[in-house]
Amino acid sequence: MEEDISEKISKKLAKDIYRYERDQRYKIHDKDEKETIEEVFDKHTLLTLYKIINRGIIDQLYGVIDAGKESRVYLGIKGDQKLAVKIFLVSTAEFKKRLQYILGDPRFKSIKKGMRNLVNIWARKEYVNLKTAYEHNVPVPKPIYHKDNILIMEFIGNDNRAPTLNECIDITNEHYEQVINAIRLLYKAGLVHADLSEFNIFMHNDKIILFDFGSAVELAHPNSEYFLIRDINNINRFFSKHGINVYSTDDILKRVKSI
Repeated sequence: MEEDISEKISKKLAKDIYRYERDQRYKIHDKDEKETIEEVFDKHTLLTLYKIINRGIIDQLYGVIDAGKESRVYLGIKGDQKLAVKIFLVSTAEFKKRLQYILGDPRFKSIKKGMRNLVNIWARKEYVNLKTAYEHNVPVPKPIYHKDNILIMEFIGNDNRAPTLNECIDITNEHYEQVINAIRLLYKAGLVHADLSEFNIFMHNDKIILFDFGSAVELAHPNSEYFLIRDINNINRFFSKHGINVYSTDDILKRVKSI
């Protein structure tokens, strides 16, 4: 029965993704497309997605809107609302490098063996971090739902996803202040992003929005201070490169911690 369901969903996904990317005028190569679909939509992921659709969390799934070593982000539709459906890859070894962000986090003390378990914990960790950040008014995508290796959240953008800071040309001091304030709000919420850079900050309607929260740790994590300083240095490096007069790391630390 499960194989029948998986096969039906796989065929439908392949058809929907192909149609979406064709309409977007992407170049499609059947062999590459098939390999990508098989990598992302293994049997367990297909069944998880089937349950999510059955619960009415999303109505349809379309093509890739972003891709990385650890995950693919697809466009999901619920009614007339766009959603970002992030599917973490269970076939990648990248997550083994991420153990430093899980070990030492008091929220995730028990880690079962196996890559799938590690990936599922990572997806849950990102959802929990996003939820905490969102509830404390940090500018982040609104988390919608999570199950196993699938995370669903607010889509940031209009027709296409919003650009990230590294894709923007007009960088201002106001944007810098927004990022520093976001770091402060996140710290106030008890979290450090731990992987913050121009590559995981959206610019939408002239406002910055932080994303990719899988690495984020609580302040109780033994390396939280190191991660915080690294985040600040990454941000200062980017903005100073764009001609913005940045604060010293120590000054930002004082500002962030003055809660």
